[in-house]
Amino acid sequence: MLSLTIHKQLANFALDLALDAPSEKIIVLFGASGAGKSLTLAAIAGFSTPDAGRIAIGARVLFDSARGINLPPHARRIGMVRQDLALFPHLCAADNIAYGLQGTRAAKAKRVRELSALVQLENFGARKPAELSGGQQQRVALARALAIEPALLLLDEPFSALDLQTRITLRRELKALQRRLKTSILFVTHDLGEAALLADEMAVLDNGRILQFATPHEILRAPRTARVAQIVGVKNILPATIVDAQTLRVGEMNLRAETAPFAPGARVQMCVRPERVLLVRPDAVGARVNLIQGELVHEESDGNTIMLRFRADGARLQPTREFDLCIDMPLYVYERLNLARERRWRVSLKPNAIHLVAE
Repeated sequence: MLSLTIHKQLANFALDLALDAPSEKIIVLFGASGAGKSLTLAAIAGFSTPDAGRIAIGARVLFDSARGINLPPHARRIGMVRQDLALFPHLCAADNIAYGLQGTRAAKAKRVRELSALVQLENFGARKPAELSGGQQQRVALARALAIEPALLLLDEPFSALDLQTRITLRRELKALQRRLKTSILFVTHDLGEAALLADEMAVLDNGRILQFATPHEILRAPRTARVAQIVGVKNILPATIVDAQTLRVGEMNLRAETAPFAPGARVQMCVRPERVLLVRPDAVGARVNLIQGELVHEESDGNTIMLRFRADGARLQPTREFDLCIDMPLYVYERLNLARERRWRVSLKPNAIHLVAE
């Protein structure tokens, strides 16, 4: 288990977090730039000394301010891949991988061959970093970090500078490699899709603190606070009041929800992910819950997803805003429904899509 308690005060920022994470898993630190993710890795690796706290991998203590323990980076048995990779430009790929290895020349050469095969670089050992693609450079950096058989591997946004297809490939390879080696990995990213794909468990960081630590599924479906919901892409966060165990008042409307763990009269925040707002065809039959009539008033696209804005007729969820709900959907669904021309719709908010948090 990785056990962290870190207190670090900088001029305009304080890192103050605690985390107990299981071994042999991919743990993702997720949050916006400036949340404290990279500073956390630097403290674990020994490049930044906390003002107070304790860092341990299993029974092995790397830092303990109360006991005066602070192992130097080279004694921590931690591998690290940074965003800039820090490969030596004058060394070939094989020599970069071998850097830091101990033992005879034959033993090091054997280890380099094993690692090259592991990261699919068997035929590229003689090339300099400048002669490799971005993805191949990432594999060299990963092999070098694995060479020492680290107790923990730290990856600081390693794929952020790569094109989308290369990122997809390397994420898949990393996950397969971790499963094969059973390596403990702490992975930093501000890409929610990357975090959800890679993480066995995920820590949501904000302003130097961990707001929630759970599986990606749990965090995405049941964020602990409105701030966590905002960080993980919940675009519909609306103030509401509990009416009874299955009813809440949102703006000028009453909506049904699943059993709410709040007393009647409690002020809460209603969270609904944008991809869980359902458009209902005009000719659809059958009973629908939380059905709202209105129109699409705005849209944006990133080329793959359409982000729609929906405004209700009459009674409103958000009377003071220009729209009531954000809706995300794939471009092909947008085109199939002819939404560029058909602007009048009903939407349905299923009770199990509504998540409530304290105000």
